[in-house]
Amino acid sequence: MNSKRQIVLLILSAIMLTLSIIPLSVKASSNEVDFSVRAKIPTNQINHLKSYFDIKMYPGQVQDLEIEVFNHSKEEETIEANLTFATTNDNGLIDYSETNYKNADKSLKSPLPSLVKKPHKEIVIPAGKSKVVSFTITMPKEKYEGVLLGAFHFKKKLDEREFKSTSESIQIKNHYAYVVGIKLTETLKELYPELHLLRIQPKLVNFHTAIAANIQNSEAVIIEKMSVEAEIYQNGSNKVLYSSYRDGLNMAPNSNFNYAIDLNNDQFKLGKYRLKMKAIVGTQVWEWDEAFTIGKETKELNNKAVEINKNHFWLYISGALLLIGVIYLLFIGKKRNI
Repeated sequence: MNSKRQIVLLILSAIMLTLSIIPLSVKASSNEVDFSVRAKIPTNQINHLKSYFDIKMYPGQVQDLEIEVFNHSKEEETIEANLTFATTNDNGLIDYSETNYKNADKSLKSPLPSLVKKPHKEIVIPAGKSKVVSFTITMPKEKYEGVLLGAFHFKKKLDEREFKSTSESIQIKNHYAYVVGIKLTETLKELYPELHLLRIQPKLVNFHTAIAANIQNSEAVIIEKMSVEAEIYQNGSNKVLYSSYRDGLNMAPNSNFNYAIDLNNDQFKLGKYRLKMKAIVGTQVWEWDEAFTIGKETKELNNKAVEINKNHFWLYISGALLLIGVIYLLFIGKKRNI
C-alpha cells in the first residue's frame, strides 16, 4: 500500500515539476515591430563608431539632423517623432522621455526641445518604403560649456480602432518605440559635477513611507557610478533611526532627483530630525548635515500608506486603565458584599 502511495506521489511531483518549468503564456494583441530607424551621422560627429548623434557644434550654429524611418509593413504607416531632453528619475537612472521643457531643472538653461521649432512631427510612410525626417537644431548664441543631452523618440501612431481596442478591452497591447540619442557639445573642456541638497521632505514611495532628499547636479556633465549614503537622526540624538546606501547611480546634466530613505513601514512621527548624507563621484565627495521637520501635513500621508506599523501605545494605555477600572469596581463590590 505504501509503495503505491509513493508511486502516486512521484507521478504528482513529476507533473508539478513539469508545470513549473513550462512558462505561462499570455496571449497579447501586439503590434509587430514593422518599422525601424537609422540616424544619418553628420560630418561633425565626434565619435563615428556611435550609432547615435554625438556632435560638436558652435554658438548660434543651425544644423539639420536627419533620421531615416523604414516602414517594413504591407500598409501605409504614420510614425510619430518627438525630441526629448534627459532628466534623472527617482531610481537614479537617466531618463530620455521628458518632452515638456517647463519641467526641466532650473539650472538647465537650454533644454533640447527649446532649440527646435517643431520638436513633434508625424511621418506618413507608404508600405515597404522609407522617409527621412529632419529636425533643425539652432544652438544658443552664448557659448555653452558641457553637454546637452536628449533623444529622438519614434513610435507608431495608433488609429481610432486601436485606441478603442486598448481602452475598451482587457487585451494587452505592446507599442514599440525606437530611441536615437543626441549629445551636443561646443567645447571639449572637461567639466566636473556640482551637487546640491535642495530640499528634504516626507514622501510616499510606492505607498511606503520615506524621507526624500532632493539632489541636484547643477553642471552640464553626465554623472556615472555615484554612491550615496544617508542617515536620519532625531534632532539632538546620536542614535541612527533610519539609514540607506546605494551605488551605481547616474544623473543627467543639469537635473535633480529624489533620493529616498525608507522608513521601514514606520508611520511619519511629528518632530524635528537631522539628515546626514554623503555623495561620492570618483574622487569628489559632498557631505550634508541638515535639519528638517515632520509636520502635521503627514497625517494624510500616513492614512494613504500601506503596510504601515501602527503605534499602539495609547491603545495599550487605554486597555490598562480599563482593566484597572474593572478590577477596582470588582474589589469595591466584593468589599461591600462583605
